[in-house]
Amino acid sequence: MKKLLIMAAGLLMLSTAASAQQTEAYPSYIIVTGNAEREVTPDEIYVGITIDESDSRSGKVTVAEQERKMVAELKKLGIDVDKDLQVGDMSGDLKSYVLRRDRVQTQKNYVLKVSDAATLGKVFQALAAIDISRMNLIKATRSDLEQIKLELRAEAMKNARRSADTLAEAIGQKAGKAFMIIDNNYYGSGTVYFNDAMPVARSAKMEAAATDTGASLEFQDMKINCSVNVRFVLE
Repeated sequence: MKKLLIMAAGLLMLSTAASAQQTEAYPSYIIVTGNAEREVTPDEIYVGITIDESDSRSGKVTVAEQERKMVAELKKLGIDVDKDLQVGDMSGDLKSYVLRRDRVQTQKNYVLKVSDAATLGKVFQALAAIDISRMNLIKATRSDLEQIKLELRAEAMKNARRSADTLAEAIGQKAGKAFMIIDNNYYGSGTVYFNDAMPVARSAKMEAAATDTGASLEFQDMKINCSVNVRFVLE
């Protein structure tokens, strides 16, 4: 028992000494938060498309026939169908599959990627004109999202330094080197996922866009932000 008490006392002394050394190393410091924010327009918009035999007003048209028409219309719009059109489901998980030869296909789902809302509006018009109107937005994001995050983190650090300098100067001191950085790892809505309500600025008028060539869809800019907490030595 006596040995245990001696060991506990020794550990307490070591802990106290270590704490004292740290206090001596940085006797005073300032904690600041740096923030950075950027509004960006999505350049990757994913839309789900469903075609089936019941879509045609003129009677039954096979899925294969409608697919050929759809591909032709998309090519007219300058869309690389080999790259940007894939067979998939409505959840946004891109995938491909092989259909059995003895199976009659009455419905098929696709995922199409476009670069802006204007192109999406043209796609809607073109497909509605050939009786393909079942479309829903899946998600919108930026192709350079990771690079934007890196830039915002650096900007947040610079803002933290400026804040520390301003506060330190107000009390006649200087902010020295940083000895602790906490990345809060918050980037806001860098990717927006949609439900079947298709929440774009003019989603309620998508049907009208099929006949009104002047109509266009609009996406609100996405806000991406970053925050860091930094401790600077006060000199």
